[in-house]
Amino acid sequence: MSASINAASFTAHFAQLSRRHFLIASAWVGLPSWASAQPGVIAGPPAAAPDTEVPYVQTPPILVRRMLQMAEVSRKDLLWDLGSGDGRIVIAAAKEFGARAVGFEIDPALIRESKRLARRARVAERTQFVERDLFTLNFAQPSVVTLYLLPEFNMKLRPLLLAQMRPGSKVVSHEWDMGDWRADETLTFPSTQKPHGTKKEHVVMLWVIPANVAGHWLLRFQSGGATPPVQLLIAQRFQQTTATLDQGEVLWSNLRGTQLSMAIKSNGSSLLLSGEVNAARWRGKIERLGQWGNSTGHVVGEFSAQRTAG
Repeated sequence: MSASINAASFTAHFAQLSRRHFLIASAWVGLPSWASAQPGVIAGPPAAAPDTEVPYVQTPPILVRRMLQMAEVSRKDLLWDLGSGDGRIVIAAAKEFGARAVGFEIDPALIRESKRLARRARVAERTQFVERDLFTLNFAQPSVVTLYLLPEFNMKLRPLLLAQMRPGSKVVSHEWDMGDWRADETLTFPSTQKPHGTKKEHVVMLWVIPANVAGHWLLRFQSGGATPPVQLLIAQRFQQTTATLDQGEVLWSNLRGTQLSMAIKSNGSSLLLSGEVNAARWRGKIERLGQWGNSTGHVVGEFSAQRTAG
């Protein structure tokens, strides 16, 4: 997004933005899968014609790079930028990080400008710019989503991102949060030139889509011999987890994407379980915990867990 506005016009300006960028469609439209590095034509109805006189707010170049670095964007990623404006995030993702990238924008003039800039940057073959209502998208495809939207639109998108994006995928937002879905990482950058708001700073937030780990699990240890399985119960809200063992104590648990770690006390030992969740399976390595509850790096075995119906 981009424009020159002052703090006094901020509220009215973004009210215009809401009309400009988000015309909510009445039907859900899916997108075809990406079969190659060459972005194909995305099918589906275009958004309604925008008011081209309404300004938009650009993400400063330094924040573009920081947003992409936070998401650890690489050649393996498919990035979607929501409300892509002049295409700067899409072009940077392709040119500097090697990703495939798509920008969704409702202003045809900005789409034309984005395509021109992508050709000039020699990344046209790895980028695509589409006129589309954001709420008709299927978010199962991108591994990274970037956005600079108003809070109410973040909140409308939140259930779609959580339900449709693959666990471990990443969402990066400039300025606005996701309500009570707390960011996994937050960076703040001072900016005396910021054109709006009372704080002269920019905020960038990263969320990693969490795996579904809630429920009853049957946990088995393989550490120097077979041991009877123990019951594990995990409660979850977004990436926040709490857990209890029927034999032992859970000191803490941490979920980031598909990686679940848990410190436990069991049979007189303090252990760290860390591994990947894949649907109803969780498996990984067992380490001894240090005096202060930290990992010692001393691997003593492996574990596996299966989610059960009860």
